[in-house]
Amino acid sequence: MPKLHYKEETLNGRAHICAYADREYLYLRIPKGNRKYSNISLQTTNIKLAHEKALDVYTETVNNPIKKRGKKYLFSTACEKFLQYKQEQSDIGEIKPVTAATYEQRVYQRILPYAKEINVKLVSDITKETFDRYAVHYRQVTTKGKWKTAAQGLSASTINSDITTLNEILEWMVRNDILEFKVLKKVEKLRDKKDHREDSNPAYMPDEWEQLKKTLIEWEMQEDDPVRKWKRRWYKNFVFFMYHGGFRLHEAKLLTLGDIDVVRKDGKVRWGVVEVPPNTKTGKRTTIMNGNWLNSVKYHLNAGIKLRNEEIREHNLKVEEGTLEKWRACKTKIEPIAFPPKKDCRLFSNPFGYLDKAPAAADKRYQWKTDHDIDFTWHAKVNLTPPTDETVRQKLDSIFSHLEFYQKRNYTLHSLRSTHITHALILKDMNIRQIADNVGNSQAEIERTYYFLNNLLNMEKLGFFKDELVKKEELVVTDD
Repeated sequence: MPKLHYKEETLNGRAHICAYADREYLYLRIPKGNRKYSNISLQTTNIKLAHEKALDVYTETVNNPIKKRGKKYLFSTACEKFLQYKQEQSDIGEIKPVTAATYEQRVYQRILPYAKEINVKLVSDITKETFDRYAVHYRQVTTKGKWKTAAQGLSASTINSDITTLNEILEWMVRNDILEFKVLKKVEKLRDKKDHREDSNPAYMPDEWEQLKKTLIEWEMQEDDPVRKWKRRWYKNFVFFMYHGGFRLHEAKLLTLGDIDVVRKDGKVRWGVVEVPPNTKTGKRTTIMNGNWLNSVKYHLNAGIKLRNEEIREHNLKVEEGTLEKWRACKTKIEPIAFPPKKDCRLFSNPFGYLDKAPAAADKRYQWKTDHDIDFTWHAKVNLTPPTDETVRQKLDSIFSHLEFYQKRNYTLHSLRSTHITHALILKDMNIRQIADNVGNSQAEIERTYYFLNNLLNMEKLGFFKDELVKKEELVVTDD
């Protein structure tokens, strides 16, 4: 049981307002008899407000007695109910949908697997020490993610985010009488060391970025087939778009044609205006980027749809004529992609993506509508979903793997955002507040993450000793 370090009588002695060690809020302590008590969080640190809330909490507790806990309540079930609670918060606008999705990712990808690792199946298996080694465990993992990519432990910031969620789950379980109050203990976070942050998503320095650009352009130019060349250019456009806009991956994938526009000056495209949607990490914002690269992505999508529709036209013609090759996976007609694409079409759509084929129970028989028009009950449709992050990462790794500098550090797709911010600081000498507003970050976070650039930014001031040394060499020393 947490140590009681403060107690004050309330409700004419029927209960006490208490403060426990390592507990953020004040609690209402209600006697149950036989030296047993119910401790209900008052969700405040203000003693006056605690007294005001005490009557309502006491009445609710007395009129609705706490149900006896089941000894075989699954921890996974408790986590699922917690996620349902978070989804309800998202549905009424208390939290963003992307936040609810983040909770789900942390629970299913790391918290539940860890519980399984340490043999915590039931809520009754949880003790005060159960999650003490959570941080140590994930700092030592050698693989991460769905694809089990190599890793040297998860970052401190990722682990600390998990621990925040884990503490929230445990407190929620206590509030809902799923977990005993006496076993509740706050899981300690790691110290988020600065030297670790530098290695998380390293930026490409200017000379490295030039090598990267040259390699990417040469790789695209090596292909002559129109479709394969279009696919290569998609990757090139993706890299340059992410660099020029400093977007997070999920932000770029959510952008639609209706979210973008360009501004012209003297008849020429100068700036791109991107409205990042609200269902992203930091919510809605307007980002300004290079207008030419924004147009490149847009018009490349149009070119891809035209190429794909030409393939679909040829395929459908063969289906009608009965000359379709037997090895073709899709035996029915394919519905052409709408052109020009609608405003809700994703900016990074993939016209050459997989097909949504007929379900197993669908009627695939065809009938003649007229003497010259054959029609199928089911038409396959092109799924325009962009390539997955892992697909893009593996492709870029294969393109850049021969570069010497690329082999020395663990570059990620997020490195393109880091590169945007780094180059804005050291090449453009932009104001940190301007950068923060444009990329959807706080000024303090940029200063904390990119602190190691300080010496480069202040090179002129720090290099003044050079001039002093030159002057000293000009002095003439005589025997006098």
